[in-house]
Amino acid sequence: MRTNVPRPSYLVPREGEVLFRGTRDKGLGTMSMKGRKTFILIFAVLLAVPALLFAADPNAGTSGAQFLKIGVGARPVAMGESFVGVADDVNAVYYNPSGLAFIDRPELTAQRTQWFQGVDHQFGAFAYPTDYGAFALSATTLKVEDIQKRGADESYEGNFQAMDSAYAFSYARMLGPLSSVGITGRYFKEEIDAYSASAWGGDVGFLRKFVAYPVSVGLAVRDFGQKIKFRNEEDPQPLTIDLGMGANLFNYRLLLAANVAKSNDSGYRFGLGTEYSPVLTKSFRFTLRGGFNTAQTDGSGAPGISAGAGIGIRQLSFDFAWVPFGDLGNTFRYSLGFRF
Repeated sequence: MRTNVPRPSYLVPREGEVLFRGTRDKGLGTMSMKGRKTFILIFAVLLAVPALLFAADPNAGTSGAQFLKIGVGARPVAMGESFVGVADDVNAVYYNPSGLAFIDRPELTAQRTQWFQGVDHQFGAFAYPTDYGAFALSATTLKVEDIQKRGADESYEGNFQAMDSAYAFSYARMLGPLSSVGITGRYFKEEIDAYSASAWGGDVGFLRKFVAYPVSVGLAVRDFGQKIKFRNEEDPQPLTIDLGMGANLFNYRLLLAANVAKSNDSGYRFGLGTEYSPVLTKSFRFTLRGGFNTAQTDGSGAPGISAGAGIGIRQLSFDFAWVPFGDLGNTFRYSLGFRF
């Protein structure tokens, strides 16, 4: 087992080459003209596809376990949840498990969401890289307390609670110097008053980075598996296919991300995200983030935007995200992370 993996030789850039986050490259400025054109073309396609395909879907609301679609991690959420093509930290367990293979040190994160209408949403994950691949454990809970129970005549019959929970195990490994694949197995349960239902599901993901220019491309298929059954009603999981990319510019001070996603119960949606990390000191970091996601523009006047910031002191980091939901109110996510 390893806790501090040395950087392999293939990650040490030769003169004029660009690798990915954390290496001593010059970013987009060192790319050839052909490389720049390729980058611009890929990014343009991710922006254009949603405009051509985005439409209301007749299957909206036809899947169960909707809490699985709530984005986690203050950093990815602040970036419009456009993280499938980035997946460079422990939050990859949710967006694209293949990204775990690129983590070279154990990482721990804990998140709490201040949701609207008194809903409590929490997430935690731990990733551990080894010579045989990266392993991770994660857990998500969504809880609503003090829901009033009413009889047929609207008489008050006390309070009850509803709780959704999911527990997952992920594994990822390299397929070569710059490609990885990952898989997640998940058990989740939904409880409403005295009724409950549970099922098994999972995710698979692929991530590809490039030596010639600082671009990564990711693909993930999330939330497939058993149908979830409450009493006599049975619903599928919210199967989602997510394609995206990330690009590091200006010596890795600026990160751009874009993604296109399609679920079995919704139309096409897309996200955009950015992260700016000015150079401060070796032990102190500060980051600003912003994003947009069309999935958050449905109803209630939600603008679809998001914003956040992060502070890092040595191995410890704190991230914050704000996402407004129009008439429903604002949501805030707080994440605490530690790299061993």
